[in-house]
Amino acid sequence: MLIQRIITALILAPLFVWAMFAMPSHYFTQLLLVFVALGAWEFSRLIKFKRLVARLSLVIGIVACALVIQNNTQSIKLVLYLSVLWWMVNLYWVLNYPNKTNLWFNPLIVRITSGVLLLVPMWVALITLQQQYGAEYFLLLMLIIWGADSGAYFTGKAIGKRKLASKVSPGKSIEGVIGGISVALVVMIMFLQYQNIATSQYLSYLLLTIVVASVSVLGDLFESLFKRVSNIKDSGQILPGHGGVLDRIDSLTAAAPFFLLGLGLI
Repeated sequence: MLIQRIITALILAPLFVWAMFAMPSHYFTQLLLVFVALGAWEFSRLIKFKRLVARLSLVIGIVACALVIQNNTQSIKLVLYLSVLWWMVNLYWVLNYPNKTNLWFNPLIVRITSGVLLLVPMWVALITLQQQYGAEYFLLLMLIIWGADSGAYFTGKAIGKRKLASKVSPGKSIEGVIGGISVALVVMIMFLQYQNIATSQYLSYLLLTIVVASVSVLGDLFESLFKRVSNIKDSGQILPGHGGVLDRIDSLTAAAPFFLLGLGLI
């Protein structure tokens, strides 16, 4: 499984980085929207939508919401701030699992809203990030998340003992999270040196990295909640060794809005 995971990453990561820098902005935006649609399709399964019409309706609804919000600057800001509040609520669900599951999973409207707030703010944040800050900062976000994920995985395997959220994701450890954040900080320090950013701003960027890396873990855990309730191991099988698209972007769903808003405060 690890070999499959590495091979898939070695193939897809360079292709995505190429698309990030080489594709015209409009086409790259649509490419990201394809990922959103695939993620919505997989999420419909996690919330136990079984009929084809219901699953397609969720996908179409989420894509439509994204496109409508894209064309309204005020709506973009509102959605991003709403996303931050929503992730704070999600932290409450994660910390209390399996208690109160009936509040965030049983009501149909809550499950649908979760799908919208999971994917739409991420897409809006990513396309805004690319347009306002450029591909370099888009790549930085991806490297922070990839670094945090890889660092957490290998650190957890090596020295992980204290469980982070055993009822939600038994494989995650506190040591792993610390290792992941450490790798993310190294990524940010290298970026700051490359960009020749003033040292007076270093602390702000490093604090942002800690927040983004930490929130990315929350995104992963939140998807794990739905997997546990639905008794599903992976959101899909489209990516060998990685599962589904949602399994690869779960950290990004939480991290992207925080990263964009954080950059605006620096």
